[in-house]
Amino acid sequence: MRDMKRLLCLLCAIALLAACFCTGCNGTASKTEATVKGEALHHEWKSFVYSDFYRGIYDEDTEETFRAYCEAVSKGETEFVCKSSDFRIVSRLKMLASEYMPIAFMYANVTGIDSDDVAHIDYGMSSEEFLTKLEEFKGKVLKILDDTCKAGYSDTENAIAIYDYFARNLTYTTYTSSYVVLMEENGICQDIASAYDYLLGQVGIDACVCNSMINREYPHTWSLIRLDGKYYHADPTFAVSNPGTIRYFGFTDEGRSSMDNYEEFPFTYGFESYEDPEGKFKSQDERFTDLIDSTNYELDLVNGQIKYVSSATGEDKVFKIEPGE
Repeated sequence: MRDMKRLLCLLCAIALLAACFCTGCNGTASKTEATVKGEALHHEWKSFVYSDFYRGIYDEDTEETFRAYCEAVSKGETEFVCKSSDFRIVSRLKMLASEYMPIAFMYANVTGIDSDDVAHIDYGMSSEEFLTKLEEFKGKVLKILDDTCKAGYSDTENAIAIYDYFARNLTYTTYTSSYVVLMEENGICQDIASAYDYLLGQVGIDACVCNSMINREYPHTWSLIRLDGKYYHADPTFAVSNPGTIRYFGFTDEGRSSMDNYEEFPFTYGFESYEDPEGKFKSQDERFTDLIDSTNYELDLVNGQIKYVSSATGEDKVFKIEPGE
């Protein structure tokens, strides 16, 4: 009988230990526990985001110098160590910041580099004043992400949710910056596309700006985004101008060219207008083509679908969000 009691005690102890491991030893669910899709999700702000596009055209020194710059700005520090003092690398920092660290683009000016490769930052204000602005910026970014990118959403659903936020909240105005787009919700195409790329980067989606000419006359900038390993065009500026349709999300090179008469001009990528001679960033997957016909759309991302009215027939339709083949 005594042995039986000891055996029962041992089994209970094993059961308690197993429960402890499953709950992280503090009574809370582990990260592997299933989450209800569409529930609120609290995001963490990333001080450094970047794109594989720039990794493909710039060297590692550019990325590491930009990382050091972003980390210094995220702490309100006035200096950082450059991986290289090459003028070309340092000159790229502000333009990279326009896409991947908007508050640095707005306020953090690199004023010089010492002989020991230490760069200096001037915020135009005290570090304390800048850190206050930084907290406001982080708060706004996280509110946008918390309001749009919910638990269980795929990368595609997150990209669509942020696109929809732009369509419903932004105003097209005059040249501002990606920082102003996020804080004041207005700007022009290059600012809007850069702000979109930044938010996508915050949730782990690779994106960079894409450029061309409309009707051989007007320059325009939008985003090239990578979903499920494939590239797609997304134009958050045209979303702002046409909030009732989601036709400007996820189109191919051919769709982008024919829709707005870009045929005679090649697309260029990034703020230095890289022409992609090897075709590494071609967009050919047609899984979003049906959305070209959309009007009066409504997102139902919990169920992985977009409801819309066909602009051609007036029929109610449903687009199922599926991974690319």
